[in-house]
Amino acid sequence: MNNKQLLTYNQKREIQQIAVVTPDIEKTMKAWVDNLGIGPWIVVTVNGKSLNYMHYQGALAEVPFEFIIAMANVSNNQFELIQPVSGPTIYEEFLRDTGEGLHHIKEKIADKTVLLSTLEKYKTKSLKITQDGSFGEDVHYYLNTEDKLGFSYELGNSPDMELPPDMYTIYPSEKE
Repeated sequence: MNNKQLLTYNQKREIQQIAVVTPDIEKTMKAWVDNLGIGPWIVVTVNGKSLNYMHYQGALAEVPFEFIIAMANVSNNQFELIQPVSGPTIYEEFLRDTGEGLHHIKEKIADKTVLLSTLEKYKTKSLKITQDGSFGEDVHYYLNTEDKLGFSYELGNSPDMELPPDMYTIYPSEKE
């Protein structure tokens, strides 16, 4: 693509999320609040009970897995912190192999047909799905871009979802 084509193509894209993997989500949330004023954080424990399904490295994740995610919005962008707890996931793999840091950037593609055709386009570039899953109406796909970009690239529909109050906590707590 030339520069004009890149500008036109990128005008319609929406980078929705930047995510960091951490070994200690509480410590990391506190640091982001104290140093950057980013928060409040919606904190959710994710496992086989809360996801509709998850595939890891092409196979249905049947081994019990769990990770904690925390999300905070700044304008139209979302920061996500992820702490792997148990089971094989790309987050556990990243923390073990790389350590704490930038894990992925997520592009929102709300239209299912466009999302699937985009995945096919990336497949022709030898970018394979390393993990995918569904949480309520949300579907997401991580691509193996680490060797090319230094982080994973995620595609997903990112619908607006209201979580039931018993599914999450808020950090910092209003009680503090």
